[in-house]
Amino acid sequence: MTAGPYLFEDYPLPDGFKLPASYLELLAKGLPEIDPWWWLAPYKDRANYWAATLRQQFPSRSLVPFAKHGGSDDVACFDGSDMSGDPKVLYIHAFCSPGWELRGDAENFQKWLQNTEIEAAEFQAGDED
Repeated sequence: MTAGPYLFEDYPLPDGFKLPASYLELLAKGLPEIDPWWWLAPYKDRANYWAATLRQQFPSRSLVPFAKHGGSDDVACFDGSDMSGDPKVLYIHAFCSPGWELRGDAENFQKWLQNTEIEAAEFQAGDED
């Protein structure tokens, strides 16, 4: 685990891409538990692994991964081609043939987080049965 959140300081992000302010604010406050997802920011090696793996597998896409689903090969990524400062979040399925990787999207990080928190609450409730 790194000392603080890893923001790809030594991994090249797409030119002109900025991490969304809502994501940076959450990092500053502390990341919530989102099981079955887990955050990449606390783990430099894992963050770099997923960034490099997705770049190699899907070179036509510009992806900035930030969370991984624990029960699948799905990775939540910012759309690195979106220079708005509030990029779409893409659900990317790793280790599939190019063209089949996009599993869905969310309008932005805030929307993704809302959906993921609902999923995490349902996941936790299912564990209590």
